[in-house]
This record gives sequence, structure tokens and C-alpha cells, in this order.
Amino acid sequence: MQHRYRYVPFVRNVKIRTAIGFILLVVSSIFAVTIIGRGPAGVLILISAFSWMIAVFLTDKYAHKYPQRYFTYLMASHTKSAGVMGFVLWIVSRIGGFLAVPLDALWTSYFLFIFTDALVSVPFTRELPEKQSPAGASPFGERISDDPPGGSDFAKAGMPPIDTQAVMDQIRSELDKPLVEHIGNNLPVGQGGMGDALIMKETIPAAAPLNSVPVGLLVSRVRLNDVRRLNRFFLSCTERIPMGGYFVGRYVPHENVINRLKDRYTGWLYRPVFILHFIWHRAFPKIPWLNALYFAITKGKNRILSKVEIWGRLSYCGMRVIAESPGKVDAYLLAQRVASPVRNKKPSYYPIVALEKVGLDGGIVRTHKIRTMFPYSEFLQKRIFEDNGLAPTGKFANDFRLTEYGRFLRKYWLDELPQVFDWLRGDVKLVGMRATSRHFLSLYPRELYDLYVQIKPGLIPPIFDETTNGLESIAAMELAYLRRYCDQPLRTDVRYLVQTFTDIVFRGVRSK
Repeated sequence: MQHRYRYVPFVRNVKIRTAIGFILLVVSSIFAVTIIGRGPAGVLILISAFSWMIAVFLTDKYAHKYPQRYFTYLMASHTKSAGVMGFVLWIVSRIGGFLAVPLDALWTSYFLFIFTDALVSVPFTRELPEKQSPAGASPFGERISDDPPGGSDFAKAGMPPIDTQAVMDQIRSELDKPLVEHIGNNLPVGQGGMGDALIMKETIPAAAPLNSVPVGLLVSRVRLNDVRRLNRFFLSCTERIPMGGYFVGRYVPHENVINRLKDRYTGWLYRPVFILHFIWHRAFPKIPWLNALYFAITKGKNRILSKVEIWGRLSYCGMRVIAESPGKVDAYLLAQRVASPVRNKKPSYYPIVALEKVGLDGGIVRTHKIRTMFPYSEFLQKRIFEDNGLAPTGKFANDFRLTEYGRFLRKYWLDELPQVFDWLRGDVKLVGMRATSRHFLSLYPRELYDLYVQIKPGLIPPIFDETTNGLESIAAMELAYLRRYCDQPLRTDVRYLVQTFTDIVFRGVRSK
């Protein structure tokens, strides 16, 4: 499966190839009208261009992303694009008869275009592969982490311990008793070094950098649910805390909010109140454009924050929660500065998320899913594994990152539907081992990793019956698939596709 050469299009610029495709579309439409001898050429060009633009957007067919597999990708992308374009044209022909475009001219133009467009795309040049590691790949054997870089290095940096006694003497007179008890019970005992504490009574503006001396303990009296720009607030705190220093904050977890709703609205009244509460406080803030309305009205006050989102945002900003004290209303947390903030990575937040996965040749691809976990959950993946390990199904055990509706979506694979878009664009194939995160892929055996990066990930996985005995059993099944695929690609995928269909339709297999 190793590839010696890279095959790249003769015309490498994507914009030029797209422009050539559009010219061929116009010429095909005019030629079809000329042959048929009737029909408005301008209207035919508009209809064809409309369907062509949709097909190009969905399939990205002029990109040629995988130069080692030039002809396979060329055939797949043009076939998908032709299918999408033909489907759109069929819909237009059914509902737009008033446009007076003869069907014989429409389809003559269509078939002429897809043939000439594919023909023009065939010319290529051949190159030796680049002598460098694929983008996003890491040497196997290194523990690949989804945590911020340097997550465990703070202990090696020689940072002095916080002077616990001095800090406690300073804060006793300034903080409420529950907060003082939380700090006293959870702050590691140390002598000397960082003895200063800073108590914030308001949020720190991101535009006002903190140039004063760092403090060993930073305590926020502002409830995190009332902070409008939460990431900016955490980042401003990170700037003030040295590596190894601590942050203390309080917030109302969404679980406590739900319990208060249940106590206040009993019987049949609870469900409609819960639905309205969910739509306004949890859906609106996470839908583009609607979130602007939500924050304009609420000013960011009383926002709903889950434990996962708070912990994930702190991890994103370079801090790791080491203790949390739950309460009936507020929860108090203690986090330690362990790393630099994550840069150039878009966290999961909106209903449709794009997750970074390892793709063909070890490169990074972004696969799309309906979000079934709380926001920022990806920054806790490594921690969940270290704390809980894996369940027999190969998924993380006791994973508290799932939302209430997430289990239902996963059971029927509804969260996977947006990956059809990834399949159309050629980032995944129809059948194959699922695109996997860098951290999870590092848990597999070396042989499986070597085969995984040679084969494009799949939309439909080779394992649907999840009655397994852990990661070793799953790895054995997936390794068997990868070996068979290397020997007989088409036959293997057809076999597993039929087996998956049988499992779902006749055996009633569902995800767990």
C-alpha cells in the first residue's frame, strides 16, 4: 500500500481548474441547444451553473487532495459530483417546467459536460514524495495528547510551592466561609515561594494586560455564570498565574439548575418549563446569529454552564482542575496552571462540530458531527482515559461529557449524518475504520497504526456489533479489516457493507 510517486494535476491551481470547468459547462450548454435546435441557451446555462455550484461545494472535486491516489480520487470525486449535479437538475426539471428548457437539451448538456470535464482533469505530472512527516503525524510510541502542550512539564520546571499558610492567613478575612473551606481543604500544603494571593471582585478586561507581579493563588469572587467573555477572562487569569500556580472560582453547574427547576415546577408543569428553559438558555447561546440576540438581552448573566464546559475551557486556557467541591447551588473549583493556552484550534461549541482526526497518510482531517457532548469536551479526552480507562465497547468508561440527548443520537447514529458531507468531499470513504483522534490512535498497536495511515478512514465502520471485551478485541477486528482491505479493497468494503446492513436491519444492532 506504500506509494512511491505523487501524481498532481497538470493544472495545479484550484481556481483555474474551477474556471475551466465553468467554461466547459457553458460550452456544453450552448452546444446542446445547437444540436437540439430549440430551447433558451441562457436559461439552460443558469440552471446548469446552479446545480454545478452545489455539486462543487459539496464534493470539492477540483481540489485533488490525495496526490498518491490521483486516479482513484479523480474517479470518485467526479462520480459524486455528477450524481449531485444530476439530482439537482432532476429536481429543477420536475418543479421548474415553466422555464421552458427541453429535457433532451438539459440532459444532453449534462452528459456532455461531465464527460469533457473528467477528460480535461486527467492530465497529470509525476513527482517523488516529499521527504517529511505528514502534517499532524507524530512518531508512534509517543503519547499523543489532546491536552495543551506541556501539560505535565510544570512539575519539572522547578517552580517553588505555594506558601499555604501565608495564603490562608491572607484570604480568611476577605472571602466567604465556604470558599475559604474549599481552598483550605484542597490547596496542596507548601512552604515558601509563591505566597501572594489576589482576590478579584470583578472580571479583568482582556484589553488591559496584567503587568504586575504574578501571584501563587488567584481567587475570583465573580460567579463564572455571569462572565460574558469567559475564555478571555480565563486567559487574563492565566497571564497572572505562573506555571504551577492556582486559580479558584465558583459557578452554578447546569445539573443544579435542573434540580432547582424540578423542585420549583412539579408534575406536568416541569416538562414544558424544561423545554423552554433548554431552548432559551442552552440552544440559543450555541446557534450562530441567535446567540447574539441571547447575549444582547441577558448581557451574559445567568448563563448555563456544565461541569464539562468549565473544565474544558480551563484546560483550553492552560489550567487543570484538581478539585471541585459540589454544593446545592454553587460549586467551587481549584485549578492549577499546567500549560500554555491552546492556540489556533477551534473548540467544539455549536450544534455541528468539526473534530480534528487523523486521516490518510497521517494528515489531519476535520470530520463533522452533531455535537453529543458538552462544549469543550475534547480537551478532557486524555484526562477521562487516564481517570476511567475504556469500557468493553472500546469507548471511554464513565464518560460524563455526554449530554442528555447525546446517548439517543449515538444509539441510532444520528450524530454521524453530517459525515455524509465529509464523504462527498473525499475526506472519508464509505466503509472503513472510523477517523480517530491522535490521542485515541496512540492507544492502538503499532501494526494497526501503520496500516491505518495508509487507508482513508470510513463513514461506516467495520464493527457495529459492540459486544466486545475491550480495546484489544476491537483492535483485532479492525486490524483484520485493514489487512483484508490491503489485499482486496473493493471486495472487502462490499462484504463489510452487506454485513453492516444485515446487522442493523435484521439483527437490530444499535450503538451503545
